[in-house]
Amino acid sequence: MRKINRVNILNGLILIFAIFPIIPNSLKGLPVILFSAGALILFKKHEINWKWLLINTSLFLIYLISVLYTNDYSVAFKKLETSLSILVIPITFFVLLPHFKILNSLQQVFIKTFIGSTTLFSIYSFVYIILRNSSLDYLWSTDKYRNIIIEMPLIGQHPIYASIFLAVATLFFVYLFKHHLFKSLKEKLFFSILTAINLVFLIFLSSKGAILALFVIVFFFFTLQKTKKHHMSLILISFTLSLSTLFIYNRRMNELINTQTYENFNPTLSTSVRLGIYDCSWAIIKKQLLAGYGVGDAQRELNLCYANKSDILLMHRFNSHNQYMDITIKTGLIGLLIFLGFLILNFLNAIKKKNQLLIMILVLYCMLFLVENVLSRQSGVILFFFLICFFNNTNLISIKK
Repeated sequence: MRKINRVNILNGLILIFAIFPIIPNSLKGLPVILFSAGALILFKKHEINWKWLLINTSLFLIYLISVLYTNDYSVAFKKLETSLSILVIPITFFVLLPHFKILNSLQQVFIKTFIGSTTLFSIYSFVYIILRNSSLDYLWSTDKYRNIIIEMPLIGQHPIYASIFLAVATLFFVYLFKHHLFKSLKEKLFFSILTAINLVFLIFLSSKGAILALFVIVFFFFTLQKTKKHHMSLILISFTLSLSTLFIYNRRMNELINTQTYENFNPTLSTSVRLGIYDCSWAIIKKQLLAGYGVGDAQRELNLCYANKSDILLMHRFNSHNQYMDITIKTGLIGLLIFLGFLILNFLNAIKKKNQLLIMILVLYCMLFLVENVLSRQSGVILFFFLICFFNNTNLISIKK
């Protein structure tokens, strides 16, 4: 009886992460606390999985080492506090629970619950916008919609993290759909509707990196799955029309094909602003390439460069908007190589285990890392490291129908 209760408790604590998109921002760290505390209370002595513990905590360890040569300790310790889940989540999985078998049935419930909670987030945002009496047509061509998402009560979210929730939920649906893992036609139809709602919301958010990454992954996923020729043709036509529509009619997407974006620095174009940020990021990286500036001094160094480049960049105190550059600025080339090693080893393990879902998740994040500092906030850190650890040794194709 104790064994049954223990398993049920741990399953319940894991499923709290499935409603992560609708957990209030002030409580985003609560699932990690509850999960780690529950695992500690129910801990049973077992051989520690040192290999994957060290691999998946390596980023936090290099951040910690960089504190030794940083100048601003107050900022450094705040960054370490935000990144603490990088340490806690792997410890929970690979120290406290290396013996705990995550059943396929639990994975399926987690995936479907996550899709549902993400849809609730989308619906909540739509209702909030309607209550604000905002015009959807107006929102489509401006950043107003993105600002409203940030301002929403309780679960307001930065657009990139909201887009990540939606992109991950869409990948979950695509995977279940492709491998016929729905129990009935009604269930398939129900989750198709939920995913359609999420996609509409993702398009309105207009996070260029998330949209393009999702399109690329889904397209190649169906291609590599040896989809029938007529199905493949339909998918190709649908993708081409959808992307063409976005590039032509959406202002943010249109920036990518607008020559003005690349000619001169233009503070009114988000892509042009990013290019200015990347110029400064690369400039300061070259000055301290090997070990970086330390986790506490990265933003200060960027601000010094912004002061000589643009008042707009300095006023907004933009981060590097590239996770790889961010890690290099903080910990140098050494830290970047360790982080890349962490990603590659997880990717190789996913290929070895034929874990297609984990491969898609890793590819999605690796692409997003090119355009965003995803791991600079708890919303990004917690979800990413939980998904990596949770799906580390699983293969969802084996889920029983």
